[in-house]
Amino acid sequence: MTYAYEAQIVEAQGIPSVEFRYEAEPTETQIVTIEFTPQIHPLDDYTYKHPLFVFGDIVALTEHWECCQKNQLDPNEELHWFKVCAMELIEPQSKSGRLTDAPYWLYGIRCKTGTQELMWFEEGELISKREIESGLEEF
Repeated sequence: MTYAYEAQIVEAQGIPSVEFRYEAEPTETQIVTIEFTPQIHPLDDYTYKHPLFVFGDIVALTEHWECCQKNQLDPNEELHWFKVCAMELIEPQSKSGRLTDAPYWLYGIRCKTGTQELMWFEEGELISKREIESGLEEF
């Protein structure tokens, strides 16, 4: 982070004095991209799909969202929001390295504030806040 040097003349009780300070210069947000090339066995019939969520996405449990819809509850008051903190690509493989089933993503979220324990969920078990809010705007 770079800092800008700033000087300012301040007057206190009729006496001017120079005040110096360092302020952090605004920086552009950096985008972090994680790329990988899967090792595909020549006889595999499965493809690798892009993850539905990314690091930092705010999500809720789909089960809780469906309960809110079913009982006509306000999702802003009833849902617990979590941040996607980890992602893992699961590749079910045979001993020869050939995929036995389609690869899929698991998403790790913190179970409660302040704890380091992760809970892992598949894509169908989570729904993004962005998706919920876009659905609410339609009504």
